[in-house]
Amino acid sequence: MVRFLVGTALLFTLGACASPPAAAPQVASLTTPSSTTSAPITAPSTDADGGRPRHRIDESKEESARLIEPWRSCMKDHGADLDTQPNTIEGAKKWSADHKDAGDACRNKLPLLPWGMDRTNPAYQDNMHKWVQCMNDHGMHVAETPGNDESPWTYADSNQPPNSDKIERDCEVSILGPSDK
Repeated sequence: MVRFLVGTALLFTLGACASPPAAAPQVASLTTPSSTTSAPITAPSTDADGGRPRHRIDESKEESARLIEPWRSCMKDHGADLDTQPNTIEGAKKWSADHKDAGDACRNKLPLLPWGMDRTNPAYQDNMHKWVQCMNDHGMHVAETPGNDESPWTYADSNQPPNSDKIERDCEVSILGPSDK
């Protein structure tokens, strides 16, 4: 999931500087007395995100699909069928440039990365380091790639344990979520 989320975020981050963010809608809010139960810690919300939804590390595939569907539909309605998007950074850059108008029109529907994986999170680099360390501690062979926009880590060699997908996911959730640190 991380590679999809990072790739999706990169796709429209490339064009983000070309247009100013939409103004956040003015919404009245109510305050309620505090209760004895505590709510999970969530990412800060700012006017800069325009009220965009945010993925969670511990969301299911169904929750992820539901969260991203309004953006997918908007993109398709604006002539950008995501099923035609290339699976490389270079291809995504060209595809994004070719579909800039759709990206601009739909940006406010594009879900943000989980807070633990968001590069604007002050704890981002520390989170990535701990995630890689956890995977290595559990038998994987991975290395951090701090300057790589495609992924924060890569396989250090091809000798990975048979349960590497589970190790990756377990470490991702324990280090980066579910409270989205």
